[in-house]
This record gives sequence, C-alpha cells and structure tokens, in this order.
Amino acid sequence: MSRKWLAPLIGFILIIAGAVLLFFWMPHESSTEKEEAALPPAKDLRGRSIMVLTNTPHLRASEALAQWFREETGAVVRNRVVNYEVMSRRALEDFRAETPELDVIMFWYVDIGALVEAGALADLTGFIEENRAILDIDDYIPTLYDPYTLYNGRRWALPYDGDSNVLFYRISLLDKYGLKPPETWDDYTTASRIITENERENGIYGSAIMAPNNPMALISSYMNRLSGYGGRLTDDEGNPTVDSPAGNQALTAMVEQGKYALPIPTETDWEVSRDAFLSGHVAMVDQFTDIGIMAEDPAQSVIGGDWDAVQMPRGEGGEHSPALNAGFSLGISSRAPDPEAARAYLLFASRPDITLRLNLINGGIDPTRISVLQSKEYRSFAPQLSRAAAAALIRATPWPRLPQTPQLLQVLTEQIIMAMEGTRTPQSALAEAQAQWIEILRN
Repeated sequence: MSRKWLAPLIGFILIIAGAVLLFFWMPHESSTEKEEAALPPAKDLRGRSIMVLTNTPHLRASEALAQWFREETGAVVRNRVVNYEVMSRRALEDFRAETPELDVIMFWYVDIGALVEAGALADLTGFIEENRAILDIDDYIPTLYDPYTLYNGRRWALPYDGDSNVLFYRISLLDKYGLKPPETWDDYTTASRIITENERENGIYGSAIMAPNNPMALISSYMNRLSGYGGRLTDDEGNPTVDSPAGNQALTAMVEQGKYALPIPTETDWEVSRDAFLSGHVAMVDQFTDIGIMAEDPAQSVIGGDWDAVQMPRGEGGEHSPALNAGFSLGISSRAPDPEAARAYLLFASRPDITLRLNLINGGIDPTRISVLQSKEYRSFAPQLSRAAAAALIRATPWPRLPQTPQLLQVLTEQIIMAMEGTRTPQSALAEAQAQWIEILRN
C-alpha cells in the first residue's frame, strides 16, 4: 500500500472504532417507560415447578432469578447445580434419560452445535420472533447474539452471561516499578518478569495464567493471545487454522509468560487465578469481568480501590481483539417436562429489566445487552468494568461452535499443556493439534 494512503486509512479506522465505542458508552436512561411498556402480563403459574441447569459460579444469580420468577408467577424453580466443566454432558444425560428432569438448560455457547445435533435443544426461532418486542432483540450486543443463539440458520437459545476477558492489574504494583498497563503482549511479559523477579520472595508474582486441563479455562488464556495476534482457530468455512504464524506467536508468548506467572500455570484454574488476584498475590490477570465486582467486596477482596482494568493486550502489529471466552446461553430442553413454564422462565430471565437487575448483583453475570453497558446504574455499580467491557466487545472473536467442538478443544488443550510443560515446542504442539483436528473433522 502506498504510504500516502496509510495515514488517512489509519485515521479512518480510528474514527470508526471511536464511534462504535462512543455508541456503547453513551449515557442511557434505564428502567424507562419503554421497558415497562414492553413487559408482558404476568402468568399465573402457581402450583407449577421447573428445573434449571446451572453451575456454581452462577448460583447466586440463579437463586435470585428463582426468587424473582416465583414472586411474579408463583412458580417454583429448582436449580440443578453442576460444575461448569460437565454442563453439556449433564444436559445430554438428562435428554437421554427415561424420565428427563431438566426444563431449562444453561450451556456454554460453544456447545450449541453438539447439543442441537444430539436433539437436546428445542427450536426457539418462532418463540423469539413472537416475543421480539418484549426481548428487544436489537439491544443484544451484536458480537454476542449470533454466536450464542444461532446454529444452522435457526435460533436455539438466548444470551445469558456475556463473558469476555479484560486485563485486571494492581495499580500500586505497576506504579512501584514505573510500569504502565500493558499495551502489547511483549509489554505484559516484561511487566510480569520485573514484578516476579522483585516480589517473588514476598509471595507476589507478576501474573496468573490459567492453563489447567480444562478447555474453558486454558483455551481462554490462549485465545486472548491468539486473537491479539490476529489469529483464529478456524477459517470462515470451518477449516482448522490452528497451526498458523499467529498461533505460534501466541503460544510462544504464553509459554514465555508462564515462567513469570503464579506457580504452576497448569494447576491454575479460574478459582485459583481469581483468589490470587483478590488476595493481592499477583499483579495482573486476564479474567472475566465479574472479577471486578468481587474486587470491591471486602468479604472477597483485600485490593479494593487498588486495581483497574483495560482491554486485553495486542500482539505487535495486531489489534485489541479479545475472544468470546466462556459465555453462557439459556435454552429449553426438547424433552422439558413443562415446556410452557420453561418458556415463561426463559422470557422472564431474558427481559431487559431482569437482565439489568442480574448485572447489578455480585452474581457472576456479565452484560449481554447494550442498554446494560450504557445504563447509569451499571456504570455507577462497575465504573472501571463498563468502559473496558464495552471496548472489548466491539470486535470480540467467537470460538468454533461445531458439533465436534468439545473434542477439538480437548485435543488443543492437551497439546498446549505439553508446550507449557516444555515437553513439546509451541510449533510442534500446534502442528499436532492441527493434524488431529483435520482427522476429527474428516470423520
């Protein structure tokens, strides 16, 4: 490209990005007459009960929803709580059971292909269209809506928890060593090394990196780096692009950063990373945005007022382009014992007014709606997070949602662990993962 066109092009890109960010960040009057006018008449569901599949990090939010739903409808909600690693398996076991129990299924959005192909989810395309005004579909964050709901041209769920990662950091620790919040992954590596080398004897490390044998945690860490280097796991046609220059840059960086992270990255899961940051033992974590809510809770944190959050770093020459890590949807079991009550619950839990209420409690739920990010209530409740989350979600990268995705992610997890442990080079680990992905998809 000619240099005379480069500066105008960069300027144009910055203007567009700024306009999108301003759109997310503009003040919004929430709890408005528009919301109230769109509310449906309350259903009388007294004497009815439903069972909802949820997980431990979302238990507080699920209990709040159960209480609010009962207050409005009279129905009883029983929450079936499982570890987030086995949610999809539990949903499939119930679907295949002689007497299924689950009405509403919370699931990791990347499992949508596997659940649909198994027949476990009810088609909600018509339901969503019929209730478009109540749901205010256009209010959903665009980068979330299709990945969380769409498969083979049909809608099977609604967004529930809009997870993406931001970089949290301790203000005092970075200031102590004259460091700025990392702009690039090289900056991150340098900051982590400096802090670890000077603070290790005090039990403080530069960072915590989630790299356990759990795809939701480990691949999140890897995808944060891969997206920042401009990479993806598949191309637009669904072909594997695991073994790529961006992939090698990302994994090489992650392996190097592991040297200065909280010991031991392959034993550091979501809870370990969270607790290390909230207890003041690490300077930086790439984590889900609800950690920022916990950071200001004296019952959970000792770092209140001494932290901030920014977008995930970018690779050299790359963009701030975080991944849609974790993230949960709500669907209805195709064998729900009470489909009518299940639909009423889904509509209730997905309404804009209820979504805002959920985001204003410390319940592990992150925004899925533009109106929440714009609302005065959320911006007051989580001022640091609202801006970082809005910036992160402008161009977040979704994960593959193929029927084979669970198997594909486990293969990649195992190879990344070997690279982190030093038994494989990053290049050979990704090459092996690529070969296995091709074989899995071929069969």
